Amino acid sequence: MERAGVVRGMPLEISLDELLRVSRDAATQPAIRAAAEWAIARALELAEPAGVYRWVPVARLEGGVLVLEGGHALHIGEKADLLQPAREVLAFAETIGPKVEEEVRACFREGRALEGYLLDCAGVLALSRAGDYFRRMAEEEAARRGWGVSLFTAPGSLVGWPLQGQQELCALLDLEAIGVTLSPRHVLYPGKSASGLIGIGPGFQARKVESPCRFCQIADTCWRRRA
Repeated sequence: MERAGVVRGMPLEISLDELLRVSRDAATQPAIRAAAEWAIARALELAEPAGVYRWVPVARLEGGVLVLEGGHALHIGEKADLLQPAREVLAFAETIGPKVEEEVRACFREGRALEGYLLDCAGVLALSRAGDYFRRMAEEEAARRGWGVSLFTAPGSLVGWPLQGQQELCALLDLEAIGVTLSPRHVLYPGKSASGLIGIGPGFQARKVESPCRFCQIADTCWRRRA
């Protein structure tokens, strides 16, 4: 197993049904379905998926702070116990590059709000598919050792782990290698970029990395949770 690396060209797949969850009128509005089909095709054409990762052994968990081997600390907060069984963590960041967002802005400038909105949502889904590469990486490494996996966790989404946590997490990663930067406000650029952390260890029961939706700060408003 490589302890750190860069990955490019991860496979992306976007479901039309998943994208159409953003509109309750999609079933009765052919124009919305047509725009969604265009948005998926365009997002897949423009996306340039890339990611960077690093495996780090865990030293200990102290309250809400996960201390890694070497002393690097992640202040995860009240839900840090989700990672309590972790022997190692996989830290990673992924991006689909700037082109999707550039096209979204062009759509809105040209008055094509529906296409712009759906393309933006398709970009979110494409970014999630890029992140799936690292979920599988964690699952496969855990399976190789006979271990289990934690939930997917990330600063700014997990309750108690604020967006400022990106500073600590991304300090573990070579963001420059994939053309990503971290702003003084702890936001990753290009905007369709994200970071994450997954733990593995013999104390985890799960074999698949699940979403932490029930612990997410926007769980009540996220369009991706709609039935």
